[in-house]
Amino acid sequence: MFFFRRQNVKPAPRPSRAPSFALPKRRPPVQLTPSHQHDQLPFLSRTRFSALPHFRAYEDEPENLSLFIAILYVVDLFGIFPFVTLPAMLVKLGYFGVLLVLSIIFLQIYTSFLLSQCWTMAEHLDPSILQKRNYPYAALAELAYGPYVSLLVSVLLDLSIFAMAVPSVVMAAENLEAVVLRMSSGHYNFSYCYWAIIVGLVICPLMWLGSPKHMRGLAIIAVCVMILIVALLWFCLFAAPAIGTPFEGISLELPGFLTVLNSYSILAFQFDIHPVLLTLQIDMKRKSQVSWAATIGIAITCSVAIFGSIIAAYKFGSMIANNLLQSLPTSVPYYVMLILMSLQLCFSVTVASSAMFLQIENYFKLPESLSFKRMAIRSTVLALEVLVAEFVPSFDALMDVVGGTITGPLVFILPPLLYRRIRRMERVHQRIAAEASYGSLPLDLNYDPVELEMEPLLVAAKPNSPRGCWLRLVRLLHRLDCDISCTMGVLLFGILATFLSTYLNLFSLPSLFTNNSPCLSNWTSKP
Repeated sequence: MFFFRRQNVKPAPRPSRAPSFALPKRRPPVQLTPSHQHDQLPFLSRTRFSALPHFRAYEDEPENLSLFIAILYVVDLFGIFPFVTLPAMLVKLGYFGVLLVLSIIFLQIYTSFLLSQCWTMAEHLDPSILQKRNYPYAALAELAYGPYVSLLVSVLLDLSIFAMAVPSVVMAAENLEAVVLRMSSGHYNFSYCYWAIIVGLVICPLMWLGSPKHMRGLAIIAVCVMILIVALLWFCLFAAPAIGTPFEGISLELPGFLTVLNSYSILAFQFDIHPVLLTLQIDMKRKSQVSWAATIGIAITCSVAIFGSIIAAYKFGSMIANNLLQSLPTSVPYYVMLILMSLQLCFSVTVASSAMFLQIENYFKLPESLSFKRMAIRSTVLALEVLVAEFVPSFDALMDVVGGTITGPLVFILPPLLYRRIRRMERVHQRIAAEASYGSLPLDLNYDPVELEMEPLLVAAKPNSPRGCWLRLVRLLHRLDCDISCTMGVLLFGILATFLSTYLNLFSLPSLFTNNSPCLSNWTSKP
C-alpha cells in the first residue's frame, strides 16, 4: 500500500495541553462576499461575462440602518427651514397655500418611491451596480441613458448639495449673531462674518465621517435637539403677544402666479430628500423600506411645520416676517432655541453632504476608511461653502435659484424618466430570459406574473371584504398601467415648473448680487 501513500503531507498537529491563556490568539477568518464584478445580464453592454462571482475580502463594517434610524435621518435632513419660512409663505398664499404645500409634498413622496424602485430593479438587472454604491443616482442614469446623462446628474447633484449647505451656514451664523446682539441690547455685535467661520470649524470634524451608517449616533442626537427646538418654538409662539385680530390679512383669493412659482421653488428646496435617498437606501437593512422612511419623515416634518404655521398665523396674521424668528420676542428660551438651531443646522449639513463627498472620493479612488486625503478634500469643500456664505446677503437668497432650477430636475424630472426606462428594460429582460429558458417552444408574450399571483388571493378573499376590494383595485391599476401614466403627469409638471422657475430666476439673479452681504460691503468700504 506504500505505492498509494501521498507524499509531502504534514501530520495533523497534536492538541496542546497548555492553558488557554498561553496559546497564541487566532485571527478571525476573513469574510468573503461576492462582488459580481463582471456578472452582468446578456442584453447589457459588457466586456467580459463570468458565471462565477468574484470574491473580495472586507473587514468588519458597521451594522446597516434600521427603519427607525432611517426616519431620524430624514427628519434631520430637512432641518429647521420648514419651521422658520413656511408660516410667512402660507400667509402670503392664503388658504390655497395649504393645498399647494400638500401637493408638493405628495409629489416628493411619490418621486422618492419611484427612485427607490429604480434602484431595486437595477440590482436585479445588473448586480454589478452595487460596486457603484458611492454614486447611486449617477449609476442609475448611466444604466438607463448612458454616460453623458450620468455626468449631467452628477453635476446637478453636487451643485444641489453644495448650494443647500450654504443657506444652512448663513442661517446658523445669523442666529448666533442675533443672540449676542439681543442679549447686549444692541451695544455689542460680533459680526456675522466671523460667526460663519466659527460654524464652519464646528462642522469640519463632523464632515470627516463616512456614509450615513457611520452617523447613527449623530442622527439620534440631532433629532433630540430637533425635539427641544420644536418645544421651545411652540412655547415662544404661545407666549408671544398677538398682533391684531386672529388670522388677520389672510384671504380666500388665489395668489398671483409669481407668488405661486416662488413658493414652489422654496418648497422644492426645503423638502428635498432625493440626493441622499439612494445613499440611505443602500445602507439600510431592508432596502425596500426606504420609501416608508421618506414618507414617515416627510409627514412628521410637514405636520409639525403646518401646526406651527397655524399658530403663527393666528398670532401675527399678515404682520409675520419672512423669517419667523424675527417676529418672536426675546427671552431666555428664545436664546436657547437660537443656539440649538445653529447646532442642528451643523448636523443637517453633515448628513446632507455625505452623498456629494462619497461621489467625489470615488472619483479620486479613496478608500472608505478615514484618511488624510478624505479630511483634506472634505475640509476644502466646506471652506468653499463658508466662502460662498460670506457673500450671500441672507439665507433665503439662494432658495429660489436652487429649488427651482437645480433641485426641480432631480426631484420631478429624472425619477419619472429613470423609472419608465428601467421598467421597460426589466420587461425586455424578462422576455429574453423566458425565450432563453424555453428555446423554440411557443411562448405566451402576454404572460404577467402579477396577474398569476393575484388570482389565488382573489379567490381566497371574500368579494365584499376590504381585502377583496383592495386586491381588485390593485389589479385594475396594474392593468391600466397607472404607474406609467402617473409618471408621465409628474414628468410634464416637472418640465413646466423647472422651465418657468429658471426663466424667472434669470431676472432675479441681478438683484441677488445687487444686495451685497455685510461681509462684502465691509471689505469694499475699507480704504
